[in-house]
Amino acid sequence: MIRAWTEHPARTGTRQQVPLDFVSPGDDGATRLSTSVALWHYAPESTPAPADPARSPSRSPRLLFIHGFRGDHHGMALIVDALPDYEIFVPDLPGFGATAPLRRNSGGRAEHTLQVYAASVEALAQQLGLGDDDVLVGHSFGSIIVAAHAAAGPVTGPVTGPVTGAGTASRRWRGLALFAPISNDIFTGRLLPGAAGVDAYYRLTRRLPERWAEAVLRAPIAQAVTNRSMIVAREPEVIDYIRDQHRQHFSGYADPQTLLQAYWASSRHTVTEFAPALQLPVLLVPGAQDQLSTPAGQRALRDLLPQGHAEVLRDTGHLLHYEKPAPAARALRRFLLSLD
Repeated sequence: MIRAWTEHPARTGTRQQVPLDFVSPGDDGATRLSTSVALWHYAPESTPAPADPARSPSRSPRLLFIHGFRGDHHGMALIVDALPDYEIFVPDLPGFGATAPLRRNSGGRAEHTLQVYAASVEALAQQLGLGDDDVLVGHSFGSIIVAAHAAAGPVTGPVTGPVTGAGTASRRWRGLALFAPISNDIFTGRLLPGAAGVDAYYRLTRRLPERWAEAVLRAPIAQAVTNRSMIVAREPEVIDYIRDQHRQHFSGYADPQTLLQAYWASSRHTVTEFAPALQLPVLLVPGAQDQLSTPAGQRALRDLLPQGHAEVLRDTGHLLHYEKPAPAARALRRFLLSLD
């Protein structure tokens, strides 16, 4: 089925379970973290033409997509649909969707910090055999994760030794693409009132017994507030789709503790803090009406990137992956072809 605003039929991915086992970042090597990642693999339908027809075509980059906070692989589906000629991998992050939280080899669950999520991306990339010809893509919180991962220190080519965390086993990617990148500290300026309200909501749930916290976190009112504050689209079909996606997947987290740790990681960091260290081509694709960043913040982020390029999508905000998937995919395709 082709929805009017998506422009492309849905692709069918193959689900895989990918075991992860890696040393906890910043640890002395004694603590290992592990889980089994649910991942959807989309085989390419054809090979895209090179940017310059006079050149012999190189292998098309494979793409690894990292979704945002309170999401899972479903959030990336419409952009994946619009790139049928690329091989794409889309995991559920640890603690979200069908992927269980990370656990320590010594027993008990791990703390899901930004550094841990960045290290899990490295471990996953190694398991998938991704190397310096491939491209890493992140949306929202995923943009922070992939920036933190890529800024940790590049290693040319695939990593063949043991994965030791984001600080020592990060690889050189061909490029990064960041959809709705988080450029601003949300606790400053015009973003502060909304951020303070959300922060109070999550702080409240930390104080509640788990059963009550679950009720608050999964309450329909939370989805309603998110929809009202984040949806920019005016087309009824698009609005209905977004509401249905949030109804199905907004509460697809494993447990309140993991969700709150991920919230803390997503709200206390930005892509901007890692930008100067990103010594590779980086595409920024913000929405012109992004509710979690400002135009000035996005420009500042672009200027900090040694090889940064931005394509701003009009008439959309932070939910551009739902509202403008075809334009977002076209921006990514242009970026990929420019890497040839």
